Amino acid sequence: MNPRPVSRRQVLAGGAAIASAAMLGVWPSARASAQEGVDAYALNVAYSERTLAGFRMRTRTYNASLPGPLMVTRPGHMLRVTLSNSLPPNPPATPAFGVDPENNPYDFNTTNLHMHGMQIVPHLFAPVGTSNPASAFIAINHGESLTYDFQIPDDHPSGLYWYHPHHHGSATVQVGGGMAGLVLVKGPIDEVPEIKAARDELLAIQNPKINPLPDGKWGWEPIAYKEPDQGGFAFMTQIELLTVNGEPALMIDRRTKQPTLNPGALKTYRMKPGEVMRLRILNGTDGIPMQLVMPELEVYVIGQDGVNLLKPALAATSPRSAIKMAPGNRIELLIRAPRHPLAATLRTLPQMQGSPTVLSEAMGEMMAMPSFALAKFVVAGAQTAMAIPKELPQPAREYPLIQDHEIATRRRILFTMRLASKRILTGYEFLINEQLYRETRIDQNVRLGTAEEWTLNNHSDGIHPFHIHVNSFEVMGTPWDRNYHRIQDTLWLPPFSETKVRMRFKQWKGKSVFHCHILPHEDTAMIANFLIA
Repeated sequence: MNPRPVSRRQVLAGGAAIASAAMLGVWPSARASAQEGVDAYALNVAYSERTLAGFRMRTRTYNASLPGPLMVTRPGHMLRVTLSNSLPPNPPATPAFGVDPENNPYDFNTTNLHMHGMQIVPHLFAPVGTSNPASAFIAINHGESLTYDFQIPDDHPSGLYWYHPHHHGSATVQVGGGMAGLVLVKGPIDEVPEIKAARDELLAIQNPKINPLPDGKWGWEPIAYKEPDQGGFAFMTQIELLTVNGEPALMIDRRTKQPTLNPGALKTYRMKPGEVMRLRILNGTDGIPMQLVMPELEVYVIGQDGVNLLKPALAATSPRSAIKMAPGNRIELLIRAPRHPLAATLRTLPQMQGSPTVLSEAMGEMMAMPSFALAKFVVAGAQTAMAIPKELPQPAREYPLIQDHEIATRRRILFTMRLASKRILTGYEFLINEQLYRETRIDQNVRLGTAEEWTLNNHSDGIHPFHIHVNSFEVMGTPWDRNYHRIQDTLWLPPFSETKVRMRFKQWKGKSVFHCHILPHEDTAMIANFLIA
């Protein structure tokens, strides 16, 4: 499948064909047509303005919404997405002698599309599905549009996925301005009676990052190939908002030497005593790991990264069982309210207590972030009695699990950080297997139809979430739980740790990537190419 060019007029007309729909609450829709077996959507990338926490912001968004429009599809369907770029042209930018042109963020108004976690044809390099090692990233520039046709496999897992830009060099600034949206793949888990009876809620966490602009508004407009102190790319901005479904839950203010954290108004979910609610959460930040707890409520995990478990797992009641959500992770929960009135919160645990700053200026890493609330739950009213299912349908694409005798190749993937020479202007190099990224180099060659085991070594003092495109992976225990075994597409790698994962390379051939999903790390070289041949 190759992306098909269309005119900007066609995109905007399609996007206006169907107005915003009331689904799972009030979520904006970008549905562009109604055709049997084809779920078509139109996305327009442009600046949009809004006032959040008292700041008049101008950032890059999809269809002028924060988060972007919700997409819904099913196994066996065609997901058709037309992406139009209405951002202005990139200002001219030339790196100075010795400055790495690929691994310093640049071309902030060039974009493309990644359907994160979906097991579909590789779609970052041109043309979509290419096996050419020298192929370049799809680059949709000012005034250009592309239509992507994604065939959803008949056995695709049903759950929560998301989309965001993935052009190397501009992903951080675009995601950090608000360019992200949710995708629901509807399927067998949605037909489980207890789940079908539950109210379905979506919770998207983002972190718009802003600095003052010359016209008095706020946004994020770094100058390509300039030092951070000369207006170039830096990991942090003066103001960073943590938003829940587009509304600020927390403001990080770095305008003074000592950063401050200011809570916002919390999104409130109202439940009856005994009610069960389905809550699906995305960590769509550009780089904030979170550990989530709801100790006052009965919480069950039913899915991770779009793949449901075989039975609900009790979780999120204590620090030991906290839900670890790296940037890019999704978690799907059933929450049962107690039989009595209650006010409770969805909270994060403190991160790396004891460090002197909220964020390390050099690394962009989470350091001494205290606990803060993301949402509120109010239990009141007449009692009801709703059940938690005992079993969940087996995801056909992921089972049977990979056995030892199936492993064709074992690989070791190393994540490191080091002080940079002037070739990386932020001052740090974030590396995979000790190499800076090169767009036309293949770092790992794998074979279609085989299974592999990868040992992921984090040899640094920061968290690096491992994410691979095209296929999911089995987690074979973690540093915090040897018995942990889930199927994921993004995995929290603690500092100085080793974790094994297993994956099958199914159905799709082509060139794709794996990388750290702290996007400032990915845009400064912590990414590698692999080829499924």
